[in-house]
Amino acid sequence: MADIKGKRVLITGAASGIGLCTAEEFAKAGAELVMTDIDAEGLDRAVDRLRATGAVVHGRVVDVSDRVAVDAMAKWVLEELGDLDILINNAGIGHSGELAETSLDTWERLVAVNFWGPLYHVYAFLPRMIERKRGHIVNVSSGQAFFRLPTWGAYATVKLALGGFSEMLRFEVSKYGIKVTTVYPFMVDTPFYRGIEGDTLAGRLSMRLVPYYSMSPERVGRILFKAVKKQKPVEMVSVLNDVGYYARVVPPVGNLVSMVSNLVLTKR
Repeated sequence: MADIKGKRVLITGAASGIGLCTAEEFAKAGAELVMTDIDAEGLDRAVDRLRATGAVVHGRVVDVSDRVAVDAMAKWVLEELGDLDILINNAGIGHSGELAETSLDTWERLVAVNFWGPLYHVYAFLPRMIERKRGHIVNVSSGQAFFRLPTWGAYATVKLALGGFSEMLRFEVSKYGIKVTTVYPFMVDTPFYRGIEGDTLAGRLSMRLVPYYSMSPERVGRILFKAVKKQKPVEMVSVLNDVGYYARVVPPVGNLVSMVSNLVLTKR
């Protein structure tokens, strides 16, 4: 198991949800935290909350889709604080809508935040990790990558790409002593889903019922923390993600799930 105490950890999307709960776990373990988010007010509250516990915390407002801003933040971390031990790419945005009605602007925003954002951070910190021959990168994908649910196609496609990048990166950088963990959360009751409306009555109802059938961000934060501590290559988070993953091995099962969800979630 990795010793977390004294490690410098950067978490994106840390103002709320999984990011904040993960930060709390690392703070309790004695890590030094760099918390970033695009929500300045939320980030200030999160930083104050953790500092009140005695944790060493630095907050930076960063738009992860802005390469210049990410590079500037990374330069500040490396020059002012020192080397980064653990990078957690958690920030992300959601989208629900049929592919035919998903605009290219929406696609570009999803790719910018959910794919380029993590890559900007990886490439900003990876060279120094290679020099040091140590470091740990965590990329938060999504269980949606396994289920192929209609109306979540654009989001799932981008998260599937991030998962593929992350899992391949693990093999390539292992020769430098760098660890990579890919995390696939299932449905989580966070602000992430607020403001997302389904196209059908069933879709809208499923969004309103998120608090009742999803995992808590506190639980997911603990699972993510333990995955880093154990240096797990892949963390599936929920057994339902295993079901989705193995359903792809049996095409009739995967097709049935997609067909039923298509009837429920899409406009007719």
